[in-house]
Amino acid sequence: MWKHGQDDFRDSFSSNKTWSLIRDPRENVAWYCVNWFPQGVPRFAIFAWLAIKDRLSTGARIRNWGLMQPCLFCGEPVETRDHLYFACPYTYTVWIEVVGNLFGDAPDPDWETTLERITARETGRLSAILLRLAFQVAIYYIWIKRNNRRHNHISKPASQLCREIDKTKRNRILSTKYYESPKLYGLMQCWFSTRGAIIV
Repeated sequence: MWKHGQDDFRDSFSSNKTWSLIRDPRENVAWYCVNWFPQGVPRFAIFAWLAIKDRLSTGARIRNWGLMQPCLFCGEPVETRDHLYFACPYTYTVWIEVVGNLFGDAPDPDWETTLERITARETGRLSAILLRLAFQVAIYYIWIKRNNRRHNHISKPASQLCREIDKTKRNRILSTKYYESPKLYGLMQCWFSTRGAIIV
């Protein structure tokens, strides 16, 4: 017999019920919806989760291992998560281009403010989806480009990185088959509308 609840035993096994019984339940964090949503991509979500938890191996973290690593984009002596996303002039330029006018006004370079604004979901449903997706994709690609600079000595201009992020977002939007879903209908049009008038 398999335990399904406190006093509930059945002859079938359920990994969901077992997980619920053995885990230590906690309240959902405020940024849960920013990281885990149906239109997200697991690969990007994992990197965003690591960034939100400040677990990426930035210069500030590897300094504890006896290594010094400045920001590879602008030369800032201490590369922290908050600097990399999006206080660095290079990454802030990318973020402005990627997010377009999804916020309704200029994005803030401060990490905590950015996360709070995305969590608040003050925009419409489609804009909220696009904003969360832009956040995840930007975190992923900035980290990949940062590592390419560090390990392979390959640097690309911000405009090229923006094009890669834009293409990835468009591909993800297409893969959702938004045109067949009443909840997602107009998602691509909404994305294109953010490209026209970027507020700086």
